Amino acid sequence: MTATKIRSRTGNLRGMKKPWEFDIPLDHEGMTVRHTANNATGARTTRPVGHVSSQKKRYSPKHLRMHRIAVRPSLLLLALLAAFLLGITIGLVTRPTTTALAASDDVSHVETVQQASATPDESPAHEAAPIAADPAPEPVRHRDDITSEGRLLSFDLQEVMQDCCEKYNVPYALALAIAEVESHFDPDAKSSTNDFGLMQINAINLDWLRDMGMDPLTPAGNIESGVYIIAQHLQAYGDPELALMAYNNGQTGAKKLWNKGIYQTGYSQKVMSAFAKWTSILGA
Repeated sequence: MTATKIRSRTGNLRGMKKPWEFDIPLDHEGMTVRHTANNATGARTTRPVGHVSSQKKRYSPKHLRMHRIAVRPSLLLLALLAAFLLGITIGLVTRPTTTALAASDDVSHVETVQQASATPDESPAHEAAPIAADPAPEPVRHRDDITSEGRLLSFDLQEVMQDCCEKYNVPYALALAIAEVESHFDPDAKSSTNDFGLMQINAINLDWLRDMGMDPLTPAGNIESGVYIIAQHLQAYGDPELALMAYNNGQTGAKKLWNKGIYQTGYSQKVMSAFAKWTSILGA
């Protein structure tokens, strides 16, 4: 809508000494017109305020479109500037964290380098030859201090006794103690009650021991027989002194003593004392 000159005639406006003027809006673009009435002639005219051609040029649709096109690059530049400033702000906030992480990485790298430098060279050329472990000492099979009343237990019989003790799980020191108390290491010893050899095996036990493949009348068979019998008593009673009472008195005689409240005899005390002595000697 453009500004135009409007004329209208009405009756005289009474009581007015000079032309009467007022402005009314002409269109939606903000242009106004001035309405003038004359007292003398009664004529009323309407004209746009300002220069019509300049108003028309300024507010034409084409001019507005060009104005909007010119504004769009400016808005784009403003948006880019705002984004740039926002990026700088975020960078300043997160920079300490990034710096701290970088410092942590540097420390880790330094520690790794230090550990690597502290690690000895593991190349085959510098490897130390493994030190061979000392072999376990061989058990002493022959001892010249296995004596009783000046009689040495022969080296052969020492070996036999050690092998039998290992076979039947009997302490070697206990077998030596029995042999010392029974015969003082005399393989030909014989008692008045028909007990034979180093371990003094009674004649009543000869047959069943032979049935098991042992000959109590030979030195080696006599040792094995005595070690086997004491092993059975140890397993049955679980106490060395009770086992020795059964070995010396037989199971029936030992039970009679136990029923009387007797759990120790002179024989068992002698053998237990010799057991302690041989344990000390063998462990020296």
